[in-house]
Amino acid sequence: MSSAAATVSSTVPVVLLGGSEDTRLLLRGLLRLHRHRVLLETATREGIDHLPASTEPKILILDAGPDSSKGWAEELSLVLQARPDLRALVILSSPDPALDSRARQAGAKAVLVRPFAIRDFIQAVESIESPLPPP
Repeated sequence: MSSAAATVSSTVPVVLLGGSEDTRLLLRGLLRLHRHRVLLETATREGIDHLPASTEPKILILDAGPDSSKGWAEELSLVLQARPDLRALVILSSPDPALDSRARQAGAKAVLVRPFAIRDFIQAVESIESPLPPP
């Protein structure tokens, strides 16, 4: 098996949370272009309830842009507590150390600030792809 085939088969599925429909469409396209599988897209935390429970690790990409609710960090924390199969990447709309800190305290494994290069987005996703430790 080639290394490219091994990379594709080892990609972790992705869940998109928050942001506008257009933003989720753009992120979904970038993820699929780089052979990542998008399991679910939802504007609200409640949408994640439709994701079947499993032990398979998944990456949650939370768009915490200006259209997000003010309580996005608390929502992220609640989602990650309820779903130990999720590891989070938070996308912020501006470089703000306080927001970065809030995202990491809520459980984000990586934070990315807009605007970002496509390669930076994919590198951020792939930086948190490693499997979760056993429960």
